[in-house]
Amino acid sequence: MPFKAKAVQFEISNVNHGLQTASGLLKLVGEQLVLEFQLKDAFFEVFKSDVEEITIPLRELQSVELKKGWFSSKIILEARSLRVFDEIPGTEGGECKLKIKRKDRKDAENLVSKIRLTMSEMKLKDLDDEH
Repeated sequence: MPFKAKAVQFEISNVNHGLQTASGLLKLVGEQLVLEFQLKDAFFEVFKSDVEEITIPLRELQSVELKKGWFSSKIILEARSLRVFDEIPGTEGGECKLKIKRKDRKDAENLVSKIRLTMSEMKLKDLDDEH
C-alpha cells in the first residue's frame, strides 16, 4: 500500500500589509502541490473571500523544507522562478512560507517527506530517460 500524506492546514499572515490572512490546506496530488485557501480580514475574520485553488508542479520547486519552532512550524517552498507563486498572497520573491500549527506538525513532517521523495523519484526518472 503506497504511503499517502494527509493534507495539512496552513496560514499566511501579513497579507496586504497585515490587513488580511490566508488560511487553507496544502496537499500533494500526484506530482503537484495543491494549495486551497481563503482570505479573511485579520481583525474580525468576518469578511472572507471565495476559496481559491492554486496548483504548483513539483518540477517548478527548487526545495521544500520544514522549520520547527516552539509554538508553530513553517513549510518553506522555494521556487525555480518568481512567477511560480504569483497567485499566492503574502509570498516574497521565490519563497512561500506557510505557517503550520503545532498540532499539525507531524502531518507536515509526513507531507514534506512525501514531497521530497516524489521530487527525488522524478529526478531519478529524468536521469533514466536521458540514458
